[in-house]
Amino acid sequence: MTLAELEHNLNRAQKFIHTQSGEALNLAFSARDLARGFAQPKLEAKALSICAIATFNFGNNDDTLAYLSELSTLAEQHDIGEYEGKAICLYAQTQYTLGAYHLSRDSWNRCLTLPDSAIDLETRVQAHVGLGQLYYAHEHFQTALAHHRKAEDLAAGSEDYHLQGAILINIAADLIACGQLDEAYAVLKGALPLVRADQSYRNEAEIYMHMGRIQLLRGELELAKMSLMVALKINRLHIHQWSEANTLLTLGECHIAKGDYSHAIEELTTALTTATALGARHLQSSIHLILAQACAAIGEPALAEQHQTAYLNLRQQILAERHETQLETMELNLV
Repeated sequence: MTLAELEHNLNRAQKFIHTQSGEALNLAFSARDLARGFAQPKLEAKALSICAIATFNFGNNDDTLAYLSELSTLAEQHDIGEYEGKAICLYAQTQYTLGAYHLSRDSWNRCLTLPDSAIDLETRVQAHVGLGQLYYAHEHFQTALAHHRKAEDLAAGSEDYHLQGAILINIAADLIACGQLDEAYAVLKGALPLVRADQSYRNEAEIYMHMGRIQLLRGELELAKMSLMVALKINRLHIHQWSEANTLLTLGECHIAKGDYSHAIEELTTALTTATALGARHLQSSIHLILAQACAAIGEPALAEQHQTAYLNLRQQILAERHETQLETMELNLV
């Protein structure tokens, strides 16, 4: 293979990263060794970055961290340009998924201080998105919204539909948490054309999941169930395990609202198995809380207490990492 063919394959992999992650991973995995053979560290870094993103999309956090470790080693030996920032940002996102919030916070903050030579604008925007998600996990919803609005402003001139769609989805989640359901629904409707133009099935599933949550909160249970089933189908078709578990959580809540506890417990148990396998503590805690309510409703107090205890233990672990001083310092950076 020539150097030009290698670059072509990497560009194809980059194009497929969010729509055909398996194909992207195959192309990038082959390109990694070829780039090394050509002594092209930036192309090797690009291949490793694509491998890391693809495995992250599949929920394979261990593989993602392994590829990022390779990238870190490469960055110590060579100038890899913007891929340094991409690696740090994805490391933060992976640690956030695993509930290691202090590691994600430090890495996203680092992205905001890297020189332009080591990070592109889109990755800086992603760092603001990530910090917003961190605030959301710690129930600082207004500050989360401020970070996501800043990301929206920075990305205004970007042609990256995937990034813009992700920003809007996060803004909608913040608005839902703030009780602004009508505005959140309008944001999601506005994001849908961008996501479909990008062919980002992961983001499309997220939109339907959030629509389902809004409909659930409005008491529109049949509409909520339909939206959530669309999200679930997309997630299972494209192997997005974290989103699948989150969707099952909301679907479980929907069935509880309908008084259908057997289906709710089945969905929540499946969601808990997936969330536990992924190491997603925040998601596990939410599932345990709803399972406690469902078990209490069907007259299983021992099981309800077991889930309530698990919920409280996980919340204690999460809130122990709040680092309020650092969070307040970060808020000052928004001014």
